[in-house]
Amino acid sequence: MDQTKTALLFGATGLVGEKLLGFLDEDQRYDKVYVVNRRSKKYTSSKIVESVIDFADLKEHQHLFEADHVFISLGTTIKKAGSQEAFEKVDYELQLQIAKLAKAKKVSQLVYVSALGANASSSNFYMRTKARLEDAIEREGPKGSYVVRPSMLFGNRKEKRLGESIGIFLMKNLEFLMIGAFKKYRGIYDADVAEAMIFIANSTPKQKAFDSDELKAISTSNF
Repeated sequence: MDQTKTALLFGATGLVGEKLLGFLDEDQRYDKVYVVNRRSKKYTSSKIVESVIDFADLKEHQHLFEADHVFISLGTTIKKAGSQEAFEKVDYELQLQIAKLAKAKKVSQLVYVSALGANASSSNFYMRTKARLEDAIEREGPKGSYVVRPSMLFGNRKEKRLGESIGIFLMKNLEFLMIGAFKKYRGIYDADVAEAMIFIANSTPKQKAFDSDELKAISTSNF
């Protein structure tokens, strides 16, 4: 086996993040998985090393970035954050700061979650913010930065929202209509996104951005 690596994960309590943490814990290519949380989750695995910090003081914890691969699966919604400004602090400012610190510490690979449809010209603030983040990380993050853009995520959500549940139901039952150029809009499971992210981090592809259908193909062919 090649020399083992270390991973640093932000967003381990989210839908994709929980899957990422589980797969990284099981992956023999990694001997340590460093997790940064706001509140302790008291992990039992000896391989997982948790740091509980105030993200406002992230610059005071630059030592955490002594890792080979950094994964970001942070994210919120404008409704949950309470305002566009609060949303931007998590989905733009914090994630860009993580990317900058990763670059300063010469992290080789950064893989982070954006969203399918991210577009700087979009009328949707959420999609514009995602596109701004992608552009900023491309300029200011590590050279080996990769973005994944899942469509609607399927998985065991802790929070049940009626509108989201209806959307998932419709997506699952109508995806057979999404063919050709529309295939990328099919929903994708959290596990597929997480598996693809780990594969991307360990394969250093020339491609820098991966849409939902590409993530599914990676997961299907390599795991």
